[in-house]
Amino acid sequence: MAGGDELSGLGGAGGALAAMLFIGAGTNVYDAFSAVMSSPWSTEKFTADSEEAKMAREYVRHAVVISWVYALGGAYLARHVKGGVWVWPIVGALIVTVYMVWLYNRAIRRATEPGGMQAGY
Repeated sequence: MAGGDELSGLGGAGGALAAMLFIGAGTNVYDAFSAVMSSPWSTEKFTADSEEAKMAREYVRHAVVISWVYALGGAYLARHVKGGVWVWPIVGALIVTVYMVWLYNRAIRRATEPGGMQAGY
């Protein structure tokens, strides 16, 4: 079909585009976290006090902002494609962002608990 109608709906090419936007945005969240943060294990192991926890939370915020700039940019660029594919970068980023924020907050909380996994330096 001419005029881009082949992308309408989530069947055919529209579904493939939605899948790529969904996966790409979710993967970008992981990429942003790995670029600005240590792993959750390292965060749990080496976050020894409230000042370090504050610093770790700041980097979590950086990762969220970086990844959401891209997710929203992708949604904006896909806004004119029929079938609502613009929503998929937002959904993909949201799922992974919620998980990563929960994971790092858990690591920070565990680091300061008695009997936690701190390195003891």
